[in-house]
Amino acid sequence: HVQLLSWDFGEKAVGDGQLQLRTLPLQMESIGMWSSLQRQLNTDFEIEFTGGLMVAENSEQMKFLEEKITAEQKVGVKTSLIDQKQIAGIVPEISDSVIAGSWCEQEGKINPLIATPILAKEALSQGAVIEELTQVLGVSKEAFGYEIITNRGKISAKKLIVAAGGWSSKIFEMLNVAIPIKGAPLQMIVTSPAPQIVNCLMYHAGRHLTLKQAKAGSIIIGGAWPANVSAEGRSEVLPESIEGNLWAAGQTIPGIGDVPVLRTWGAMNIDIDGAPLIGGIPGYNGLTVAATANGYTLGPLMGREVANAALKGYLRSDLKMFSVDRFN
Repeated sequence: HVQLLSWDFGEKAVGDGQLQLRTLPLQMESIGMWSSLQRQLNTDFEIEFTGGLMVAENSEQMKFLEEKITAEQKVGVKTSLIDQKQIAGIVPEISDSVIAGSWCEQEGKINPLIATPILAKEALSQGAVIEELTQVLGVSKEAFGYEIITNRGKISAKKLIVAAGGWSSKIFEMLNVAIPIKGAPLQMIVTSPAPQIVNCLMYHAGRHLTLKQAKAGSIIIGGAWPANVSAEGRSEVLPESIEGNLWAAGQTIPGIGDVPVLRTWGAMNIDIDGAPLIGGIPGYNGLTVAATANGYTLGPLMGREVANAALKGYLRSDLKMFSVDRFN
């Protein structure tokens, strides 16, 4: 992702939307880091710069796109308004109801199912220890740093980074720290392999919708549709969200309606204020946080910079607006 999602701009945005706008240069920088990692490790994350398209179906949505484009261009994002004919040239299967779109050549896609295991393997080779199926039951501040109690024993550490996504606030509660990170259970849909009909990353200016198609042909359909959380804390899909998401996808690209759904799943996303949260926690030496809803795009940059913050006590000047100080 490079351009703003529709719910991060204008009246839909949390606050005045400026923090969301200031995140965009970080996203471009982090995408560059993804490409560098791919070259450095001599591997293939299935990164493709296909471009990104946010479509509009009426004059109100078109005006929204025009205002969003103006704001994005001011922070260095190259978005432009294109018409129905230009959209049909990019996505021939597009609905006739689409009249305009916001086009961003810098956007694309990556395959997390391939990239994540490669990075984990590289981390292990450099001395990292990954403890799977290990639940954090308690965290306490000690003279030496921090003690973490898990279902598999205790861990002592001089420094602690909390990068627990939608569960981050639960970790901080164990230290009696209130931090405004909420879990946002969302769900996704994946279709069976289909002929190429989604030729770029896609969004909608007025609906909750994201679309992309994997190399293998499966279409990944999302857009922040809510999932449920069970009593055990597990994310569960909601039939009404499946129906609504598929309807939005079919209205935008009618051919999607002919493609069988392969699977759906719920996962825990993050709700902060539309912007990342990174840096130290006042009063807790050696404790840092890294949290963002746009986690995969921003992953490399957030990882590097929270490591700098933890090891050197240093946070880049352009990142200070994303620290916990903004909530004081």
